[in-house]
Amino acid sequence: MRSCRGKLRSEVSPILRKLADLLTRVRLPSEPISPIWLQLVGRQVPLAARLPAADQDRLYHIMQLFVKEVPFEGCGGLELREAIRVTIAAQACLLLLKMPYPRYARVRRVLVYPAAFVPKTQHSYSSGHMVSPDEPAAGQAWQSGVVILGWEEVQDGAHASDDGHNVVFHEFAHMLDAEDGTMDGVPVLDSRSSYHAWVTRWSAQFAEHVRRVEAGESTVLDPYGATNRAEFFAVATEAFFETPFELRGDQPDLYALLAEFFKLDPALLRRAAPEQATIKSIS
Repeated sequence: MRSCRGKLRSEVSPILRKLADLLTRVRLPSEPISPIWLQLVGRQVPLAARLPAADQDRLYHIMQLFVKEVPFEGCGGLELREAIRVTIAAQACLLLLKMPYPRYARVRRVLVYPAAFVPKTQHSYSSGHMVSPDEPAAGQAWQSGVVILGWEEVQDGAHASDDGHNVVFHEFAHMLDAEDGTMDGVPVLDSRSSYHAWVTRWSAQFAEHVRRVEAGESTVLDPYGATNRAEFFAVATEAFFETPFELRGDQPDLYALLAEFFKLDPALLRRAAPEQATIKSIS
C-alpha cells in the first residue's frame, strides 16, 4: 500500500556495502539455534527447510537478529505465539538470505491479526487505484514502518510455496522498496550507475506486464502487479521466490534484475534441493 512519488536518490557506495556485509558477518549471532525453531520452520516453511545447510545457518542467524530487533504484536484477539514469530521471520528473512544485514531499516513493528483484516484507513495511489476501508486485506506495509499481516494468510503462503502468492514476501518487499523513503518500485541499489539500468529495464518490464494484463493475456505474475510500480516489485518478488522457473522463462530480464538485487538465483536453489523438506537434524 503506497503513494508513488518521484524522488532524488543518494548514492550508496559499493565500499560501504562491502563494509556492511563484513559487519553482518561479525554481527550474526553464534549461539545455537533453538530446536523448537528448527521444528517450526521444518513444519511451517518448507521453502526455507529445503535450503542447503550453509544457507539454513545464515537464515536462522538473520532470523535471530530480526526477532530481537523487531517487535511483534497480536491484534484482533490473536495470542502471539512463538510459531507466529518464527513463521513470519523465516519468510521475511528469506528475502535477505544473500544480502547484507540489516536491510529492513524502516520496519518498526509487525502487527498480526487472526486472518484477513479490514484496514482502518484508506490508501490511494497516483494511478488512481484506491483501497476502501471496508475491503479486507491479507497484509499491508506502511511507510511509517508498520507491517500488518493476517495469520491465516501467512500460513497459506508459507505452505503453498510454489503458487506465486506469499503475503509475507509481498509486504516485506514493500519494506525493502521503502528503505530510501519512498515506495515506488526502485529499492536501494549498490551504486548510482545501477539506478539508471534498473529504472530503464524495470520500466520496460512493468510496461509489458501492464500491456498484457490490459489485453487479457495470461501472465506468470499476479495481474495486481499492474496497479503501479510498487505493487509490481512486490508481486514480482513473490513470483521470483515461489515460481522461479516460470518467471525466468516468461520474463528473463525481470528475473535477471531480481537475481542481481537479491544476489541469489532461486531456480538454482530449487534445483539443488531435494523434493522433500530436509531440515537439519535437531539432535
